[in-house]
Amino acid sequence: MSGLGRIVSAMFASSWEYGTGAHTTILGNHRYRSVSRPSDTTYHARDVTVVIPTTDILSNTFHHVVNSILKHSVAHIVIPTAGTKAKGQRAAFETLFSDPRILVLHREGTSRRQQTAQAMKYVRTPLLILQDDHTYWPNEHSFLQSVIAPFEEPTTGAVGVVLEARHRQHPFSFSGLWNFLAYLNEHVLFGMMGPMNVDDDKFHTRWLIDHGWNIVLQAGPETTMTTELGEWPKFNEQVLRWMRTSYRSNPRQLLHGMSWIRYPYTRFNLLVWFFRLSLIQEPLMFWLLHATLQTYGELEYFKITATALYMWVVAMKFIKISAHFEKHPRDIVYFPAYLKASLLFQKAKGIS
Repeated sequence: MSGLGRIVSAMFASSWEYGTGAHTTILGNHRYRSVSRPSDTTYHARDVTVVIPTTDILSNTFHHVVNSILKHSVAHIVIPTAGTKAKGQRAAFETLFSDPRILVLHREGTSRRQQTAQAMKYVRTPLLILQDDHTYWPNEHSFLQSVIAPFEEPTTGAVGVVLEARHRQHPFSFSGLWNFLAYLNEHVLFGMMGPMNVDDDKFHTRWLIDHGWNIVLQAGPETTMTTELGEWPKFNEQVLRWMRTSYRSNPRQLLHGMSWIRYPYTRFNLLVWFFRLSLIQEPLMFWLLHATLQTYGELEYFKITATALYMWVVAMKFIKISAHFEKHPRDIVYFPAYLKASLLFQKAKGIS
């Protein structure tokens, strides 16, 4: 093999994953299409019940959430609360929100799963939305119709939509950085009713797959929700929760055999997650490059090839989030900080 060939081989061996990930991202974005809304629909807003477990029904954020949902003609909003604080807030909340579609429940013990299970007996509609108490619906009435459009296909059991942190348009600052990092990392799942169990949404996913249901992603602009988690310290606390739940539930996801059969690509990416740690992997890439060139007596090319490899890694990371910079070009000033954050947070939720 020629000297140039050995150098190229060493660089390819070091960086193949970054190229594969970026190319997959580009191809997936190019091929993806949301399910369009049919002219003659089976399901309507009146066929939807929204369940919002919470422990604080007097917070301003929760009031904004409820108001954002009330703008849509859903059949019912069931709010299962828990704890002493929420029990004392019920009368004040019902004074502020007298809409007959709202039903407030209460239990003593605080448990999101048990609160949601309590609400299930009050759901009479064919479609259910499990809603966070800090996530807002958009004002456009096309939102709900777009969300439920995939259910026109009888085999659809759940629909996932895009969830973005609210972009606050901060000037260049620490707050702006955290808002930027949070903005890159959110998703949410809606669906048919199913049983409750450990690791909530991932359990629902496994249950739906095991029972023959399909899961559809609606990632168009009409189906984008927003959340308040894009601020310090909320985002920092969320990262810690991601880390705890990921290490607890991802091994179980990986061992779920039916998911490998029906969604092999997503299972493969989950498998890669266990071995992807930029803080260790990226230095090893440069070590491998150095070792390979040394073996073939081409070490004088290390500086130039290491520079090229570093530029390749940076370019691949930029490509993965370039769509965000098209939408918010001022955030490009945070890209250097993103490169460092990706090393620290990647195991929490795949930031890379």
